Amino acid sequence: MSKHRRRTYLIKTGLQLRYMGIIISTMLMVAFGVGWIIYHTSWSKIANTPDLTLDKLSLIFDSVNGILMRWIVVFVFIIAILSIFVSHKIAGPVYRLEETTRIIASGDLTYQVNLRQGDELQDLQEAFNKMSDSLRNMVAKDREIIERLILAGNKLKDTINKKKQNPDDIEGVANDLYAIIEELRMVTSGFKIDEKAEEAKDDNNKEKTESEEKETVV
Repeated sequence: MSKHRRRTYLIKTGLQLRYMGIIISTMLMVAFGVGWIIYHTSWSKIANTPDLTLDKLSLIFDSVNGILMRWIVVFVFIIAILSIFVSHKIAGPVYRLEETTRIIASGDLTYQVNLRQGDELQDLQEAFNKMSDSLRNMVAKDREIIERLILAGNKLKDTINKKKQNPDDIEGVANDLYAIIEELRMVTSGFKIDEKAEEAKDDNNKEKTESEEKETVV
């Protein structure tokens, strides 16, 4: 698999800018808090201390460092709490999508993702539910075709078991079977399950077409 270098970094502009604003606001809040603490615990003391000596300056710096360390612990605690609430807007939807994926993988195509108002990834919820609806409709179509295939097979069996077989009846049922099989093939042909197999199939069809064209020319 070839690696593609990502050139566009703002893929979900609204979401990315929103969280960029949260990060920048948090950094500014911490920077403002640290600056306020340093100013009121060091510069104000230095300015109001008469006969400032190295010993007094050392005591002021020791006091400032102790206060600053305590405030840093407070800032870390506040940011940790805020990050839990902010990240929950993404972690919650991701968890719901994972659970829904497991349920759908187990065979329940009726299940859908229902995110809470204010959660992120609302667009992903809509796309996921559309995918689930598409799969459910395809499976329903497959079941309908299979039922018709079973009925056509039973009809063919009854026709063959008749004492007086009519070739036209057998041919009609066979044509119905082929039509149903072709319809089933068309329903499943939209799925790409093996890239190499699809490429080989395309090559074979291309070679077959070219061979038929040559025969036609000859």
